[in-house]
Amino acid sequence: MYGRWLLLFVLGVIAVLMAAPLILTVFTSLKPTTELVNPAWYPPISVTFEHYIRVWTEGGFSGYFYNTLIISVVDAAVMVVIASLAAYALVFMDFRGKMVLQIIFLIGLMIPVTAIVLPLFQIVRSFGLLNTHFGVIVADLALAVSVFVFMFTSYFVGVPKALHEAARIDGATEFQIYRRVIMPIAMPAVVTTALLEFLWSWNDLLLRLLLLTQDEMRTLSVGLLNFQGTMTRDVTGLSSGTVIMAIPVVLLFLFFQRHFVRGMTAGAVK
Repeated sequence: MYGRWLLLFVLGVIAVLMAAPLILTVFTSLKPTTELVNPAWYPPISVTFEHYIRVWTEGGFSGYFYNTLIISVVDAAVMVVIASLAAYALVFMDFRGKMVLQIIFLIGLMIPVTAIVLPLFQIVRSFGLLNTHFGVIVADLALAVSVFVFMFTSYFVGVPKALHEAARIDGATEFQIYRRVIMPIAMPAVVTTALLEFLWSWNDLLLRLLLLTQDEMRTLSVGLLNFQGTMTRDVTGLSSGTVIMAIPVVLLFLFFQRHFVRGMTAGAVK
């Protein structure tokens, strides 16, 4: 009995600690400038949306939001296709060099992004892809594909081989089996991959800071830096920008929460 209450207390403390920064950020973003002298945990007395309007228009967040959305959506969609096709080949097909390919994907899991960021910058620049959405998307896919190939591989291993063999006996091609038999039952893995890749792409700062130097190409994570100078800090601008950046991710997670949890527990991540 005491153990249950102790567990609930610990979970409650953890929940408060995790939610507190977001709640304080929302409070600050809704306060008029005159109320900033109050302690941060005081809720706003007069709610105002002027900081959101200023950030969206004068701060250029409308353009940053568009750039971030384009890159993240394309990242997630292409990653699902590439990773699922690669995992399908590794699990259901026999071909020469399969072991070498698996080792290459395994090596990709072990290399930290910071160790290869400069060579990656040189490669992207040599192809003339600096300050383009395409350059960032290709870099994102190259750096994360190993993770998601292994996620799909873990899920596909649990699919009965008899299902694949039956479709092959019926005369279906490999692509038809992939598209009509395997992928429809792999929706939890698809949703999990799409959400994680979207989330990583949406929040990434390092690659965007390096590969998108022109203001009109910047993303939300880089745009937030505009509200912080060397000696000054626009607290309300930072708070409003953070809330704008967090809303799509929170809504996506709430909407797909059931599929996401199913994917995590059904074998997408082991």
